[in-house]
Amino acid sequence: MADGGNSKYRVAVASSDGIMVDRHYGRADRFFIYSVDDDEGFDVYEERDVTPVCMDGSHVRSVMEESVRRFSDCRYVVAVRIGVAAAQALTAAGIVGMELPGSVEDAIVRVWKYNRIQGLFQ
Repeated sequence: MADGGNSKYRVAVASSDGIMVDRHYGRADRFFIYSVDDDEGFDVYEERDVTPVCMDGSHVRSVMEESVRRFSDCRYVVAVRIGVAAAQALTAAGIVGMELPGSVEDAIVRVWKYNRIQGLFQ
């Protein structure tokens, strides 16, 4: 049985086409936002254009924090790679960052499994 508070959430996916997780968090200029219902499945909620935060391997803290705020409505952010600074900023905001290269569908299933397991401990 799913925990009612955890069964519906959003996942931001760094993807160029909505099919493959193929972008680094800091270099992505678009994220597909998926609405997930643990009991019903998932659907694309929106495509969100963002300004990439990675500048030749360095980051401006205020720009990174603003980037993370763009995902404040998401519980998870998925990318092919998430750098240390971005991972720390996401965690500080209560967002779980996951490196899950491959298909978006496989990534969402992995997030779903993770979310279900986390719900067992609440």
